[in-house]
Amino acid sequence: MTTTDAPGIPGTVEHALARAADALRHRQDADGFWKGDFETSLIGEAGEVLLRHYLRLPDDGTTADDARTILAEQSPTGGWAAYHQGPDELLLSVFCYVALRLAGHHPDEAPMRAAAASIRAGGGIEAVDNLLMLAWLAVIGLWPWSDIPLVPPEIVLLPSSFPGNIYHFGAAARGIVVANSLFMATRPVVPAGFDLRELFRRPDARPRRPLPVRCATALSHWYARRPVRALRRRAIDRASRWLVDTQETDGSWGGNWPQTANVLMGLDAAGLGRDHPSVVAALSALDRYVVRRDGQRRIEMWTSVVMDTALALSASAAAGGPGDGAAAEPAVRWLLDNQVTELGDWAVLTKDPVPGGWPYEFTNNANPDADDTAFAVVALRRVRPRGEDPAVDGACRRAHRWLLSQQCEDGGWAAFEPLRWRLPGRDRLAEIGFLEAPSADVTGHVLEALAADGHADGHAARRGVEWLRRQQRPDGSWPGWWACYHLHGTSAAVTGMAACGVPADDPALRRACEWLLAHQRPDGGWGESVRALHDPEWIGRGDSTPSQTAWALLALIAAGRADSAPVRAGLDHLVRTQQADGDWAEPWHTWVVHHDGLYWRDSLLRLIYPVLAMAAHRAALEGGAA
Repeated sequence: MTTTDAPGIPGTVEHALARAADALRHRQDADGFWKGDFETSLIGEAGEVLLRHYLRLPDDGTTADDARTILAEQSPTGGWAAYHQGPDELLLSVFCYVALRLAGHHPDEAPMRAAAASIRAGGGIEAVDNLLMLAWLAVIGLWPWSDIPLVPPEIVLLPSSFPGNIYHFGAAARGIVVANSLFMATRPVVPAGFDLRELFRRPDARPRRPLPVRCATALSHWYARRPVRALRRRAIDRASRWLVDTQETDGSWGGNWPQTANVLMGLDAAGLGRDHPSVVAALSALDRYVVRRDGQRRIEMWTSVVMDTALALSASAAAGGPGDGAAAEPAVRWLLDNQVTELGDWAVLTKDPVPGGWPYEFTNNANPDADDTAFAVVALRRVRPRGEDPAVDGACRRAHRWLLSQQCEDGGWAAFEPLRWRLPGRDRLAEIGFLEAPSADVTGHVLEALAADGHADGHAARRGVEWLRRQQRPDGSWPGWWACYHLHGTSAAVTGMAACGVPADDPALRRACEWLLAHQRPDGGWGESVRALHDPEWIGRGDSTPSQTAWALLALIAAGRADSAPVRAGLDHLVRTQQADGDWAEPWHTWVVHHDGLYWRDSLLRLIYPVLAMAAHRAALEGGAA
């Protein structure tokens, strides 16, 4: 029996839901949290080799391990792909090639010749346009500092209200900006011992930069040659102290590998020795991002533990059945223990700041984010309704105040802080993760949280709904930001608006559902390739995936279409593709860190979202709320 030939809820869906919920609960940690494998491209492994060379760390076999991992993932066309079934990605391939050279591989080796050919075919190294990543090559002598616009450390001396000061950058990039300003002040070089002439498409090629970039580069180098020395010394001291003061309790910065690595490079350039307590703690923190997977050394650049825990708790509670209560209690306590109850960077430009958000990682007290705070509130309210648990009530009150303080001027929400950038270059800085504008997915998630906590009719929720109305595309979809792409944005927007009382026959929801139905695949599922981020022809197109199928189902169910043939076909797809262990296979990268080449997948989300979708379908047909 399948979902397409039986009325009501077929036993196969109930059986699939029970198996999936059981599989999910078995993956809960003894401490109460859930954490999936965070898998990105090899930019972390390649970056680790470059970082160790720059820091002059002793050879302990790590570089050789990273090189073996990199070689094992080389594509048939010679380069390295940034996502599953993707083409060779130029920047990633350059970094992997450099890492292999640093590990001792010779350009004449067959894999190296293939890699160089792929890089040249992609435009050559001169076509790499991520200037901040090129700075990593500059510190080991493989790229001219003269080609890179410099961030002066004096930026930390600007008043917080001054355009372009560090608090106008995105929270996720702030530490990187300050750290880069330190090594850009002295422009150190730890020579790699080779050059990269074989990676140029033409021997005489020079990078072509837009005029504003060329002007910024020339001006920044002019000042770098003529700094006001007393001011420069003061800026370097202030920047170093700011970084030391913002270090997390686990030794990292931002709870992630990239920011911690950049800060280590900056502190090294500023003269903090290997025995400095902050450096010792940071090096130890980097080791905690190392995992062994399929016999390979891999770097988990972020740890998605709060997101995974909150969504898994929601899914487990929605599924119900045996084990629900036993899973919920430790998860609730873990979330309560990990709420941020201190002021951080986000508070500097926030009027009357009140802490209360959740971070994405195990620790990022400086910068909690609206997305994970929303997930946490929804999860807590799903298992602890208002008035049932004073501790949960208090946590949700704090979270509510914090979410309101982070609403953008136009009514939407960004993940970290309201957009405050007022200078040119916003779009490009956003692509590489240095800024973040409000997005449909984050705004939709926050609306769902406000509704779960009893604030669906509040002023903030109404403004959020109107922001989504203004942002809807003519075709009925919304682009997301943190996942791929219009499927995620549309799903979050519809579920958020519906949670806040927007009726199913509202034109915005109706057009969104029409877009979703137009992009359902013949197999009943939904999928959208990472290619959609750069090629509009791919929007809404791609192989069906369990998580993206579930996103579409959640939206259609929230919009009142639970008892429809397309929804039954989508559920049937999930049932047919479920594995014997209750999980699903999802090799595709469906989540986004930076839109210019850093994508990820999570081994738990492919399980969580189908559980949420199947439970929501059951609840809708039974007349309840999942």
